[in-house]
Amino acid sequence: MKIRSFTCVLFILALTFRIGAQAQNTLPNVTRDLLNQGPYFRASNYDITPIYTMPGPEGRILGYPYLDTAFAKTTVTFYQNMAKPGNQPILEITDVPVRYNLQANDLEFRVDAKTVKAISGERVKQFSLERNGQTTRFVNATEVGAPVDVRGFFEQVGDGKLKLLIRHQIYVKKPTYNAALSTGSKDTELIREAIWYTSDGKTLTKLSPSRKSLLSVMQDKEDRISAYLKDRKPDLKNREALTELFAYYNSL
Repeated sequence: MKIRSFTCVLFILALTFRIGAQAQNTLPNVTRDLLNQGPYFRASNYDITPIYTMPGPEGRILGYPYLDTAFAKTTVTFYQNMAKPGNQPILEITDVPVRYNLQANDLEFRVDAKTVKAISGERVKQFSLERNGQTTRFVNATEVGAPVDVRGFFEQVGDGKLKLLIRHQIYVKKPTYNAALSTGSKDTELIREAIWYTSDGKTLTKLSPSRKSLLSVMQDKEDRISAYLKDRKPDLKNREALTELFAYYNSL
């Protein structure tokens, strides 16, 4: 009798935990309706399908087109009202599971276990995602003075007069297979690259984390920055050290 009672208690606790977990993952009705019925959202195949092919023997696709294949709790700010005509305007949605497709420049929203909706990054001004207790902000390329042919988002590492940014992109390494010689690789590799940039809001500049390059973009405070580099000798290949340098510059 005691065993049955104990088993019953465990079952109730497990059921309660499961219901609670489901409730935490449930989207608000307004958000769900927007994703399912909004005019700018389209169905995603919710699949990591090879998107490159080549003539001849098939190879594998190594790597993925995503910043991260896992969905993360995200706040998304749009350029325009996303709601259907006649409904309350929606310019931002919060705490939604999202992942960023670098190759397609799409934000993919997980509606439920079987449904994923996507929207073009062109309609998104910025988004902030939470992962492992940390928040990472991404801003549209148009917000940092990028040329019109540059699409997508930049991770904003440091803010202020001179922003420190990272451009995450996919480099496609094509197959090297030679059928005549039967040499090389048949595989296509999707390799994620991270490239540093700076922006004053109007001009976007590619940054090589070196003393010469940094003094060039910070020339209005060259003496102070030069002294900082001499005294502290920061490792300019280290993200944290570079972030601290930009925070110092923006404080001057």
